Amino acid sequence: MILSAHRLAHLLGHASPASGPAYRDIADRLRLLVIDGRVIDGTRLPSERDLATALGVSRTTTTRVYAELRDAGLVRSRQGSGTVVQVPRAASSVSSLMATPDDPDTIAMTYSAWPGPPGLGRAFELAAEKLPGLLATTGYLPDGLPRLRALIAERYSRDGLPTDPDQIIVTNGAMGAISLVARTIGGTGSRTIVEGITYPHGADAFAHVSGRLSALPVSDRPWDGLDDLLASGRHRAAYLIPDFHNPTGAVMTGEERGHWGRSLARHDVVPVVDESLRDVNLDGITLPPSLAHHNPQAIVIGSSSKAYWGGLRVGWIRAPRPAVMPLLQARMIDDLGTSAFDQLVLCELFEDGGQTLAASRSRARAARDHLLGELATQLPDVRTTCPAGGLNLWLTLPERVSTPLVADSTDHQLLLTAGPRFFPGAPAAGERHLRLPYTHPPEVLTEAVRRLALAWDCVASGTATAGTKPTIDLIA
Repeated sequence: MILSAHRLAHLLGHASPASGPAYRDIADRLRLLVIDGRVIDGTRLPSERDLATALGVSRTTTTRVYAELRDAGLVRSRQGSGTVVQVPRAASSVSSLMATPDDPDTIAMTYSAWPGPPGLGRAFELAAEKLPGLLATTGYLPDGLPRLRALIAERYSRDGLPTDPDQIIVTNGAMGAISLVARTIGGTGSRTIVEGITYPHGADAFAHVSGRLSALPVSDRPWDGLDDLLASGRHRAAYLIPDFHNPTGAVMTGEERGHWGRSLARHDVVPVVDESLRDVNLDGITLPPSLAHHNPQAIVIGSSSKAYWGGLRVGWIRAPRPAVMPLLQARMIDDLGTSAFDQLVLCELFEDGGQTLAASRSRARAARDHLLGELATQLPDVRTTCPAGGLNLWLTLPERVSTPLVADSTDHQLLLTAGPRFFPGAPAAGERHLRLPYTHPPEVLTEAVRRLALAWDCVASGTATAGTKPTIDLIA
């Protein structure tokens, strides 16, 4: 893959006001693009001269940028072959999934996932008691365990969305569901609507299939500007997160859901509704009915990972009946089903009277309130709101310094995700923002905010020395 100078300049965005030398600022931005997967391994970067022209800087500056990245082991340069990205395993965005950071004192705030809650072990024990009956079957379940599909369908029907078990497909987590839907309804040249601020991996799944995303304009609400976007051309799908939106925590109103559902139906655009955070309702607010109430073609995504445990890789799709078989056929290319035992575990969790879910919510609510208090004390100039659900706070910084702040935080043993990663259409708009998950114990959150405050002081004073350590940027 060859990345043009113009495209790379767009991804890099604008320089930060407190970023120090230009070459360091550009190198830090490019480093984050590589680490979080927006510029993938094997990509050939533009020449130093072309990049200098696109950025409006001297060639000496871009020469130093590439030298910094070579020293960090993130690119290699060869005469006649140009500069090519190479991502070390330890520095890649997937490394936080496979292992803890090399430094045990490092705090990773790049993913919103808890250790297993109280009660989860009991669910595994009960599932093990039912294992003999499962072992009498082949274990191949491309659509899912019948008992689990019935329970999921019952949950939708109970919430006023009549659903038959045959409309449910159990998947390997929400990402398995999103990727399957993207492969099935997307295609080369098709366009997908995404929110202007959104969950990056969800948008990436559709970009990987079609390569064409139409992002809504960035505003105070993630769902403004739909009508103008629909009028701009033909779209195949729209990927949306209406409930405790990731990363902002916003909730789509009932009126907005009705407008979206009807407008997308008129333009024959399939809504792909990510409800994986709907159960993480910390304050018990009354959520509007699913957007699928307003559009019979809607495909709804659900998951157990956020509400219960990331290691329970069980998600699902609620699809209109005509879409079920195409989804199942597309799935058979990649896998033949989700872990049957994990599905048994989720059945037990769904039937425990809500005790485990209540424990998870209580823990998250206390952590959220603690993090809000620490930010108010240690970083009073940073603005945020208290989300009624979800697992993250969405911060607004006093200056456009998210990227240098994240880069410098690594020197304070704090791993963060830069705001631009959540803005698929206008990454520069993310420089005023930062996502902070509250999925750590209170004492860890206190220390994380202390380290963030130290990094902020360095960036604000112009004394930051960012880039001396690799950044791990898992986003979940």
